Amino acid sequence: MNETPVAPARHPGIYLLPNLFTTAGMMCGFFAIISAFNGRFTEAAIAVFVAGLLDGVDGRVARMTNTQSDFGVQYDSLADLVSFGVAPAMVMYAWSS
Repeated sequence: MNETPVAPARHPGIYLLPNLFTTAGMMCGFFAIISAFNGRFTEAAIAVFVAGLLDGVDGRVARMTNTQSDFGVQYDSLADLVSFGVAPAMVMYAWSS
């Protein structure tokens, strides 16, 4: 009989794993903004650095678990905008004023 092989179904929670790293990175960006406006610039800089580490991990986890999705790509882009665009700009603005 000509049966096509069926891939085993993945647990739905595995799709959550890369998005958790992305969310943690975005939260680091938010934390950097809040810290900067409270005058804690060292903590803000560390938060941006941690966001960079988490950004490197989320893509690797998605590829290792084979859970890439269009949503994940767009969500990662949004997190990058917050963590590496808005947060450093706001930290510099708060530091300079």
